[in-house]
Amino acid sequence: MKIAIIGASGRLGGTIAREALARGHEVVAIGRDRAALAALEGARPVPADLDDADSVVNAVAGSDVIVSAVTDRTTADRSRIPATAALLLELAPRAGVRRVAFVGGGGSLYIAPGLRALDAPAFPERFRAEALAQAEALRILRDAGDHVEWTYLSPPPHYLLPGEKTGHYLVRAGDDAVVNADGESAITEGDFAAVLVDELEQNRYPRRRFTAAS
Repeated sequence: MKIAIIGASGRLGGTIAREALARGHEVVAIGRDRAALAALEGARPVPADLDDADSVVNAVAGSDVIVSAVTDRTTADRSRIPATAALLLELAPRAGVRRVAFVGGGGSLYIAPGLRALDAPAFPERFRAEALAQAEALRILRDAGDHVEWTYLSPPPHYLLPGEKTGHYLVRAGDDAVVNADGESAITEGDFAAVLVDELEQNRYPRRRFTAAS
C-alpha cells in the first residue's frame, strides 16, 4: 500500500513508518523535523503544513490510507489533535483517499464500568489535556458520515513503553482497556506500531475504536 503518515518525524509516527517500510509498503512521511524524516530510510519525505490545507491534499493524494500520528505541545488544550481529525475528514475526500487511521489516546478507555481512565483520581494531571483532546478527536470521527472510513487505535491508558516488537499482545475493538490476568495494561511502541500496520493491511475495525495490550 501507499501510506501517508502525518507526524512521521515523531517517535511513535517514526516507529509506525519503519514498521510499514519493513513490510514493503510505500511510505509518504510528513512531519516538522526534516532530519528525522530524512532518517526514515526508504520513506519519501513530503513537505506539508496542517495550517495549509492545499499542501496536505497534495502530500497525501494517491495514498491508500492516511495515518495521523499528530501530537500537540504548542497549545494548553492540545487543540491541534481534534482539529486534525476534523481536517482529515474534510481533506481526505479532496485527495481521493478513502481511509484515515488515527493514532489515538488511551485516557478515554474504560478501566471499570462507567469509569474512564482520565476520570480516575490517579490519572496524571500532566496528561489530562491531551487525553481530553484525544477523546474529542474520537467523538469527531464517530460523528462523521460515511464519506471516510476511519479507525482509531488507543494504546493502554498508562503504559505505552519504549521497546521493540515482541508479537505478544491482545487486540480488541471497543472502549474497554485490555488488561492481563494481573490487571496490568501495557504495550511497547514496537508492538503498537505492528498493531496499527496490521489494521492498515487487514481493515478489521472500520469506523471503530480498537485497542491493544500485552
